[in-house]
Parts: sequence; structure tokens; C-alpha cells
Amino acid sequence: MSERFDVIVVGAGSFGTWTALELCLRGRSVALVEAYGPAHSRASSGGESRIIRMGYGPNEVYTRWSMRALERWQTLLAEAGQRLFHRTGVLWFARGAVADAYNPASLTTFEKLGVPHRTLSRH
Repeated sequence: MSERFDVIVVGAGSFGTWTALELCLRGRSVALVEAYGPAHSRASSGGESRIIRMGYGPNEVYTRWSMRALERWQTLLAEAGQRLFHRTGVLWFARGAVADAYNPASLTTFEKLGVPHRTLSRH
């Protein structure tokens, strides 16, 4: 028997699963596929020590997606009565702006989109 889907989403991490969920909520039939199966150790956004990050350098669209994905995950978990997400924050060590443009671009995006953050000095 061959199943047909409107959309196939490849990758069941935070972005892939969020995308599949949003498509289902809009009435699409979705196949969500993951190369290594559920809860595998290669996932960047699953497991007890994984993060959902907001810093993507000059790629603001990924920060926007991450913010929306986090919001949807929290809504889904609240509806399911599960407490699986624990907000802890992250400490990001970075070189200066001259050596690496990625970090200042991330900070600019944080300011623009209202991502909570704090910049510390090593001095």
C-alpha cells in the first residue's frame, strides 16, 4: 500500500518538527522523516542536554524561525501537560568584532527582534 502526502519534511529536529506541526494544523498531510530515528544521539535539538538557540549571525530568518518554534513547542507541551523544556540560558564565548562578524550580526538581530541577552566583558 502506497501512502501519499502533501508534504514530506526531512529532519525531525526543532525546525522540522515545528514545520510538520504547522503544516498539519493547516490541514496538510505530512510525512516527517528522520534519518536516525526518534531521540537519537546525533540530534542537535533533542535530548536532555540540547539547546534551541537564537544566534545565527546575519541570517535573521533562522532567529525568527527559532523564536516561533520555541513558542509553538511551549504551547504544544502546555496543551499536553508536559514539562520537558527548562529555560537555563547559555554562555557564548566569542572573539571580538574585528575577528568574527558572526557575533556582532547575531547581537544586531537580538536587538531588532527583542531576544533577551546580555553582553559581558572579560575585563
